[in-house]
Amino acid sequence: MNIIVCLEDKNGMMFNKRRLSQDKVIREDIYNNMDGKSLVMNSYSFKMFEKDNPMIDIIVREDLPLCDKDNLQFIEDKQLGKFESEIDKIIVYYWNRRYPSDLKFDIDFSDGNWEVISEEEFCGNSHEKITKKIILKK
Repeated sequence: MNIIVCLEDKNGMMFNKRRLSQDKVIREDIYNNMDGKSLVMNSYSFKMFEKDNPMIDIIVREDLPLCDKDNLQFIEDKQLGKFESEIDKIIVYYWNRRYPSDLKFDIDFSDGNWEVISEEEFCGNSHEKITKKIILKK
């Protein structure tokens, strides 16, 4: 599986069943790096993406994550730890801020099973600094 997540500094994903933040520059970066793949997400996430009217293929499914190596899955409201053995690549956008959260990302990148192969920083629309890391399973 190829996963995309957005995290705050303490690995928070959601608070009170709402996303912590959103930034259109992140969505633009995703669109520009699809490499012909489809983007899979649930209907909650699609509400954020559909307003951009992107020129990519978006598949809306509620049963995420899927065992799908051919596409990218944008996940913002599910823990993924129990699926870790199926995940090959994770693209993480870090907000570089601390937000309150009650749903945490539950994969530990420091356990020796993951390798950061790319890291870049850019200025977002609502955030001065967003860090994007591409992380592969070793």
